[in-house]
Amino acid sequence: MTWVLQSCVAGLCVTVLLALYRMARGPTVVDRMVAFDLIAVSGVALIAMLSALRSTTYYLELILVYSLLGFLGTVALTGLLDRTLERRKPDDERGEERGKE
Repeated sequence: MTWVLQSCVAGLCVTVLLALYRMARGPTVVDRMVAFDLIAVSGVALIAMLSALRSTTYYLELILVYSLLGFLGTVALTGLLDRTLERRKPDDERGEERGKE
């Protein structure tokens, strides 16, 4: 069972590295936001795997705090994007403007 958990940890580490690459090279802000969320979720899974490997429950509070921080980070980035990105008009308003021309 230990080798299964170790291989899961290795796979999650690769996932975090790929998400870091996407955060650095992401063509849009949304790509970077999704990569941040993926890193947060993978971090929670890594902590859970570490807890299972060491057969302890001491890391459960850390998992809760890290999950909350990841969620709040995603909400904060979404709020920032909502305020800074240009508002798009609904399709029906754009259609009326095109018809007037």
